[in-house]
Amino acid sequence: MTAKKNQPVQNGSAKENVLQRVLQLPVVSSTCESLQRTYTNTKEAHPLMASVCEVYERGVQGAGALALWSVEPVVRRLEPQLAVANNLACRGLDHLEEKIPALQYPVEKLASELKGSISTPLQSAKSTIGNSMDKVM
Repeated sequence: MTAKKNQPVQNGSAKENVLQRVLQLPVVSSTCESLQRTYTNTKEAHPLMASVCEVYERGVQGAGALALWSVEPVVRRLEPQLAVANNLACRGLDHLEEKIPALQYPVEKLASELKGSISTPLQSAKSTIGNSMDKVM
């Protein structure tokens, strides 16, 4: 349940950044890695899809650069308010990490545990229904 806190920011001071903390949560980082692997494998398996994806990637990079350039003055002006919002979000994330321990596990582990916890009751229900039907027949 240890999230990396006090991440360095651009100006050299140590500050928590809620986005960095969320991305470092094992459930989030493992999900992003899984999506990246799937995306890469799809592009490798389907050359036509790869060429389409590359066009979209270039478009997204250009749009991202333009968006960053256009919002920079607004972000600079709202920096104090954004710092307060970041601080509140970090406190909220602290609370979530305490209340939801599943955030500290990779998605693969959560999926396997969920599968196990669902399949056992389903098998039991299936068996009970089957036995009931046999008695009825």
